[in-house]
Amino acid sequence: MARVKGLRFVKRVRSRGKLYGYFDTGQKDEKGKRIYTPIGRMDDPAFGSRYAAMLGHRMRRQSIEDAMTVPRLIGLYQKSEAYKALAAGTRRVYDIYLDVFAAKLPSAPAQGVEPRDITLLMDSMADRPGAANLVLGCVGGLYKWARARRHVTNEPTRGIERLATGEHDPWPEHLVELALRDDDKLVRLAVHLLYYSAQRISDVCRLRWSQVRDGVISLDQQKTDKHLEIQMHAALRAELAATPRAGMTIIASANGKPLSPHTVRAAIKKFGAAHGVDIVPHGLRKNAVNTLLEAGCSVAETAAISGQTLQLVEHYAKKRSQVKLAKAAILKWEKRG
Repeated sequence: MARVKGLRFVKRVRSRGKLYGYFDTGQKDEKGKRIYTPIGRMDDPAFGSRYAAMLGHRMRRQSIEDAMTVPRLIGLYQKSEAYKALAAGTRRVYDIYLDVFAAKLPSAPAQGVEPRDITLLMDSMADRPGAANLVLGCVGGLYKWARARRHVTNEPTRGIERLATGEHDPWPEHLVELALRDDDKLVRLAVHLLYYSAQRISDVCRLRWSQVRDGVISLDQQKTDKHLEIQMHAALRAELAATPRAGMTIIASANGKPLSPHTVRAAIKKFGAAHGVDIVPHGLRKNAVNTLLEAGCSVAETAAISGQTLQLVEHYAKKRSQVKLAKAAILKWEKRG
């Protein structure tokens, strides 16, 4: 093919002594090859009008693509029915990590984002691999929707592997006991709530006094929207009875304002560091699951408290004490004679 002078995006092909024009649409197929549309014979009187229509269509599409920045694409997605159909907790996760994506590429054309851009973004978050993986998942979901709506054709997350995160280990048992008796009121209260409810720190920090009634905690998990009614352990009831009601939330500052998960997490990590152990609040969720199972609770009973799936309870319980389980099993055996 040879380009036609004076006609943008046109290539010509000679066949049987006649010249035919082919228009470069500016698009590519699945193999990355340019897509050409036949215009017809170049000596055809209708050639000019067909060319003008194709050129106008390409320029309009190019104008739209140029204006479709990453933030605008995110805005369209957040108005979509697909986004509205997500669970409330999932929408909150998407909002947080799509904001991270938009902040890194505030003026980038959505169509121009490439895997190397996502890889660079994830590498910049290597100290927070869990968050980096959430960005990858959220951007992947955004572009899957956008391709289905024909807003873009690129797939910037394709072939990118998740960062290794490892897993948060349960706390050493002696550290749990120390935390439950610690002089720091914030640490002691937070650990009681985390351990005896088997919930995430985000749910514990937003827990209100009004959600505690007749020895039962009533909550909707932020991440899953699952509703739980959790009978309180006697130790948790005693701790709450001794806690002043400074505000609407159970975990609050002296002036009654709710404390963020970040603040509570920092206090807990400081406590762990003082005892020479690197810990995170989520480890207590595993401690709780293990303790329930070691006490003889079934997987279903444990899941009813933690709000996890049966499979996840089993996964969390990989490090439960074989010694304690064996003792509990023998005691049950002896009771049955």
